[in-house]
Amino acid sequence: MLKISKLADYAMIVLIKLDYHQKTVASSILAQETGIPEPTVAKILKLLTRGKIVQSRRGPKSGYFLTLPLETISIAQVITVIDGPLNIVDCHENHCRADMLKCPLIEKWGFISKKVQDLLGGISLVDLKNHKMENQLVSETEGDRIDSNSTSEQSMETCFMQEAE
Repeated sequence: MLKISKLADYAMIVLIKLDYHQKTVASSILAQETGIPEPTVAKILKLLTRGKIVQSRRGPKSGYFLTLPLETISIAQVITVIDGPLNIVDCHENHCRADMLKCPLIEKWGFISKKVQDLLGGISLVDLKNHKMENQLVSETEGDRIDSNSTSEQSMETCFMQEAE
């Protein structure tokens, strides 16, 4: 099953929440507002800092802030910073029992991985936040629109409803 890790999912939630503040925010506040445990938020912020998506500030108003506008941060970028390179399969000698020279799929998996990377690279966190992804998720081969999962939309709306109040 192709699946985004829970940590990458949480990272996107934290980044969108951080954008709402438009200022430096402590990890404990982000944890409280998102419901994600504080040690997990701290781990995510550390990885995002290494990836130069957020920066930390020390002192009386310590915390974290975005170094990039949310519209320039893609889903693929967050996944790569949190989980490493986005590959569908692990095609190299240490992880595969097939003879690499005889494998008929090795080049094809690379092509598919690149397509997934390109798709997720074309969706920004602002698109995710505002649910403006539908037009971007069009199959190149058939032109079929991929429907959003209503359960995901509902949980995303619930997560960010506090900002409207």
